[in-house]
Amino acid sequence: MSTDAINDADATVAADAGTGVLPATYLQQEWVEAVGGDESNHNIPHAIEITGPLDLRDLAAVLAALVERHETMRTAFTRTKTGIAQQVVAPFHPEWGFEDLSGLPQPAQRAALEHVAVDRCEQMIDLFTPPLWSAVLVRLGPDRHVLLTIWHHVVFDGWSNAVFFRDFHQVYRARLDPSRPPAPAAKIQPGDYAAHERSIGLGKHAQFWRGRFPADPPRLPVEPGAPDGPLWLQAHPLPLIGRDTVDALLRLAAQHGAKPGSAMRALVLASLRPYLGEDVMIGSVTANRDAPELAHMIGLLSDHVPVRVDLRGGPSFGELAARVHEATRQAHARRVPVGVLRRELPPAVQGDASLFDISINYMPHAPGKVATITARDGSRLRMRPTTLPTTMLRPRMTSAFSGAVSLGFQLRHAHEGHVSGDLWAHHPAFTAGTLDQLCRNLSRTAQAVLAGPQRRIQDLVVQRADGG
Repeated sequence: MSTDAINDADATVAADAGTGVLPATYLQQEWVEAVGGDESNHNIPHAIEITGPLDLRDLAAVLAALVERHETMRTAFTRTKTGIAQQVVAPFHPEWGFEDLSGLPQPAQRAALEHVAVDRCEQMIDLFTPPLWSAVLVRLGPDRHVLLTIWHHVVFDGWSNAVFFRDFHQVYRARLDPSRPPAPAAKIQPGDYAAHERSIGLGKHAQFWRGRFPADPPRLPVEPGAPDGPLWLQAHPLPLIGRDTVDALLRLAAQHGAKPGSAMRALVLASLRPYLGEDVMIGSVTANRDAPELAHMIGLLSDHVPVRVDLRGGPSFGELAARVHEATRQAHARRVPVGVLRRELPPAVQGDASLFDISINYMPHAPGKVATITARDGSRLRMRPTTLPTTMLRPRMTSAFSGAVSLGFQLRHAHEGHVSGDLWAHHPAFTAGTLDQLCRNLSRTAQAVLAGPQRRIQDLVVQRADGG
């Protein structure tokens, strides 16, 4: 997607620029509708450790500058005659909360910080009242703080973490040293992208996608015995797969021309084989930041690319990885927003409006970078992003949607070589026994593959929770 193509949407955006009302992306519209009301707790935390002399006046000025720089930080939603839209308000000076954990022993501070993050993430956010984020400064010691920001996921994706940290550091540095200004603000804002997205059709890719989505696309079987009740998402930790095992799997996949991401997706599918039919449709997560102007934007731009994988003929793991690689390559080469597929392919959309039941997000991780600023008194101010666990979060909703399907695998490939992650699943759509089995199956499948690289995936020792 080119920047020129996005700029072509300027006329559409300008029509509502005077009111501050801009289009919402397809995924945002799905998300707000799935909430089933005005409030939602589908929040995610972001944390920056700050070591050194922190001046609260500087912090206030930096946050205000970021609010002006990023429309996402002053956006909420509104209902119009045509559906959900984004409402952008004028820049403002944000308030923030304060938590003092300095009285706790240092080993206990981390657990207390995580408790603060979970508690604030659990709080409901009114999606129709800006802003859809909040901040709290956590004091750990005289010169040790954590800036904790809580974002509703509907305006903040994984890519946004790095953008927010980069801009926070550069804007803070510029305040202390005006000779080092931050990088220019993104010319394209989320409303611009949403307007462009609404102009996209299937075009020359129509035949490809219609062939991938018949009237009855492959679905996960409904699990018998799952209790009824309100729907919520919960993360279940996946067992860590060690570096040696991961390296061996990647070598095996590479022999069949598959890259690491395809290898990890193939591992997930092999672990799910007892639950699948002759083919499977997965949602391959994409950051959707190909255009350079999109790389520096805070917002929800991530999307899924539906990938249909043929499981017939009893492939081995290496052969399956090759199939996943080729299917992924073809789908990404013809990528269009999932919302366009839902609009253009109505026979494929079932009651929950999702096109697939399984999403897989493969995330190769680089080590967190430490940024250093020289304070006014000559001392050093060090900043480092830190990851907070999300397994205690329980976002609630009324239905599944493209951003939260039945089973969502998040696989983090650490720079040290191991793979860990979480399985996000709908409750109570699956029993606890099934979810425990699915988590265990991933690492067991990895070991079974290496014990018999040529074995068919259906012959690996992987069981259903119900014994099937």
